[in-house]
Amino acid sequence: MKQGTKAIKNGLSLENLVEDCVVENLSVPSERYSQTDIREDILLKGVPYTNIYGNSRCKSEFVLHFKGRKIRIECKAQHSKGSVDEKLPYLYMNFINNIEEDEAIIVIEGNGFKEGAKEWLRAVCKGTKVRVMAFSEFRSECLKGLPKTTKPSFFKRFFEY
Repeated sequence: MKQGTKAIKNGLSLENLVEDCVVENLSVPSERYSQTDIREDILLKGVPYTNIYGNSRCKSEFVLHFKGRKIRIECKAQHSKGSVDEKLPYLYMNFINNIEEDEAIIVIEGNGFKEGAKEWLRAVCKGTKVRVMAFSEFRSECLKGLPKTTKPSFFKRFFEY
């Protein structure tokens, strides 16, 4: 199997794991974004957003509408050397600056990321509306009902010692 095909398969596998985890543990249905008008207690797939370049044709894997919250969820898998980790700063900028949801989760899996890439993403997202977690962490959070986290204040985030 070609590396590109394998990467797509790994990405879809992670997306399926995340979808199954949410549906089973939070007891919400899953639907394509364009195929339903329901916006309460549902996992929507393929949800559009406008990126930092003004392109409105971008899509995230999921937006979870759950107990009055809207949480955008993106999955990134990198099981062998490749370029997914080079897209992390772009994803970060989009999620911090351009998504409308007050919460976002990036589920990141695999040992193929360049050294320091996952750590960098976790560090820059710390204290923002974006949480970064491995699938095992995501599953654990879903088992707890996906509790809200409190964001530290702006000053605490930038002036922690």
